[in-house]
Amino acid sequence: MCQKLFYILIASIVFIYSCSETSTKETPQDVIKKYERLVLEMKADSIAQLFTTDAEIGHGDQPPIKGRDSIYSFLSSFKNVRVLNNRDDIVSTSVRDDSATVLGSYTQTVIVSDKDTVNVAGKFTSFMIRDKNKGWLISKMRTRSD
Repeated sequence: MCQKLFYILIASIVFIYSCSETSTKETPQDVIKKYERLVLEMKADSIAQLFTTDAEIGHGDQPPIKGRDSIYSFLSSFKNVRVLNNRDDIVSTSVRDDSATVLGSYTQTVIVSDKDTVNVAGKFTSFMIRDKNKGWLISKMRTRSD
């Protein structure tokens, strides 16, 4: 009986370790691709979880939105917007220790209020930090239109 419990314990430790290793092996590029998918699905709660608690997002010269909760509230306000297409193309990634910068471009097609189709495109810069428990998180994201 003790030997059987020992093997179950070892198997559990290996499973837990392998699950935690998977999350820490996620790259900054993986986070951007996850962001891309979640924006397409307009999952504000999941998108917000990709950010640090004190993160900032902003577009052009507009003042940034600060904090994960504020980012969630901002994204949740787009009730009349349906995303038809969302693509983030990564141009470059720079990783240094526990920080990363991802530069890229985006294109998006949305329908506003079930009638107007809008196409937008631009560039993005995403600054990330690696959290030892949660992996890569976005600390600041800036976009600008083309």
